[in-house]
Amino acid sequence: MTLKSNINVCIAKKGLSKKEVANRMRVSQTVLSRWINGHSKPSLENAFKLADLLDCKVDDLYERNSC
Repeated sequence: MTLKSNINVCIAKKGLSKKEVANRMRVSQTVLSRWINGHSKPSLENAFKLADLLDCKVDDLYERNSC
């Protein structure tokens, strides 16, 4: 099972820029980009912070790919 990031979709729905999200999360834009592109995943703590910032659930940040 793999996970597909929906972070970009959540950011767009909230109407924020990626730069603003990275700044508010206190991570670099590179780190945020890696989360969005699936090259890495946020820690559990950061996943909850990101969900709070984007007014969504942690479950909304990723979806399962069963392939």
